[in-house]
Amino acid sequence: MTPEEINRLLDETTGSSELSEQNRDKILSMFSGVEEIVGLEHVVSVLNGKDSHGGDSVLRAYIGLEPSGKAHLGWIILADSIKNMLNQGVNVLVFLADWHAWVNDKFDRDMEKITIAGEYMSEVFRVLLGFPDEGDGAGQIRFMRASELMDSGKYWERVLRCSKGMSLSRARRTFSIMGRSEDSSDDDLSAFFYPAMQAADIFELNVDIAFGGMDQRKAHMYMRDVGDRNQWIKATCIHTPMLSGLKGRGGGRMDSFDHKMSKSDPNNAVLLHDTPKKLEKKFRKAFLEPGNSDSPVFEIAKYVIMPSQGELHVQPKPEFGEPSSWTDLDLLINAVNDGTVHPFDAKMAIARGLTEILAPISDHFDENPELLDAVNKMTGG
Repeated sequence: MTPEEINRLLDETTGSSELSEQNRDKILSMFSGVEEIVGLEHVVSVLNGKDSHGGDSVLRAYIGLEPSGKAHLGWIILADSIKNMLNQGVNVLVFLADWHAWVNDKFDRDMEKITIAGEYMSEVFRVLLGFPDEGDGAGQIRFMRASELMDSGKYWERVLRCSKGMSLSRARRTFSIMGRSEDSSDDDLSAFFYPAMQAADIFELNVDIAFGGMDQRKAHMYMRDVGDRNQWIKATCIHTPMLSGLKGRGGGRMDSFDHKMSKSDPNNAVLLHDTPKKLEKKFRKAFLEPGNSDSPVFEIAKYVIMPSQGELHVQPKPEFGEPSSWTDLDLLINAVNDGTVHPFDAKMAIARGLTEILAPISDHFDENPELLDAVNKMTGG
């Protein structure tokens, strides 16, 4: 969402007229670059002086992630949202959803491997965020395993309350949050508890903001329905853009997210540990068609390169043209469409830009290889 779109949403939100200019700017910065905000009135009410879910003035945000393998480029978009919130004094919890990963058959339900993957995930986010302060206070980050939350009967009572009134057909419609099709789990009862577990997490953790990619929208809308049914305070939900796989959308349904970048197909995804040579090889095959702006290459430029670096440097071989720099992505797209910039040169510009952005990840895990080595061993990569 642009600042103008967030401002329009604010104008339609109860309590926004009472916001100070400083708090209005805080919301604009906090949610910069997200694709959607649902239920903004709760955050507005806390900034206007009402208690947060934690019973104080600190806004707390949460993202639940299954520890399931090596990090891909979508994590950078999530990290940008985390950074924006930390900078505005939000406490952010990265919830390592280990039992959710177990339900979803990750690592063949080997909890020891899932735990190692969770430790690796935490370390990646620390690096992406520049090792922020950790703790329960404003502007700090926390990491917590789902198994820590689940060690209480109260949690499972909440899961049952979240399950009450949910039909099996609606549970099936939320399977996309697990990367599963609607007909994939008729022989797996545990999968039907997954959306109720995710909703219970949000309420049990007393968070004010639940966030994730657009593929998590169905789970968050279900959580808000559960809140209405039980008269529980609902968290504001924010959804970040989804990156397509390098092969492109391929005409798939938008709401299925079949096209999204996933580490399950390494050749269709950019992994944060890809070497410059591997990036170049992947981008040679990436979908970019002149006259068609619906390209994963342009998505990466929009959501990763431009926010981080502010410009793209196109460097064709001397015999094929002069170097050029672009700060306006639309102008670059037009240049590709009219032949001023060759699609190959645009793709290589993205690959080089990503090499610079991913360098801190490479450097950190070169110096501290233990967790990455363990994940590589578990994933065969």
